[in-house]
Amino acid sequence: MNEMLEKLKSRKGQVVTITTERAVKVKKGMPAVTKKSKFQCRVGVTYDNIQAVKDKRASGELPAENQGLPWGEWIEFPYIIGHKDDVFVRCTTINSGNTWPTVYVSEGREISVDSVKQMAYASEFAERERDVFNIRVSSLQEVK
Repeated sequence: MNEMLEKLKSRKGQVVTITTERAVKVKKGMPAVTKKSKFQCRVGVTYDNIQAVKDKRASGELPAENQGLPWGEWIEFPYIIGHKDDVFVRCTTINSGNTWPTVYVSEGREISVDSVKQMAYASEFAERERDVFNIRVSSLQEVK
């Protein structure tokens, strides 16, 4: 795991391809579901330097000054956040055009998104407009 974190920290401001795997939050009585994702983002970017954030501050969509993290605290700015005995990597959203399908697995076989939507909490599929997002270090499978 430290090897992946070191690789991410060595790529300040660069685009990386990350593969993650994590448990989906499912409703009581439902079988376990695993979500496997692959995506691109930038790491090591200071939030206040992101052009979209500057534009939102200028338009009043965001406060004029940074309000700090809504939860957790920086372990290593601007890469790693700690929160409740867990560690997260801060990523910046990009629109690279490179997309990979998300794969859901339950009981050893791939299942459809529609099946997962019936089994999981709605929060698993909430659409969010965001400039940054955080990934649990424990869910990291590969960094390229």
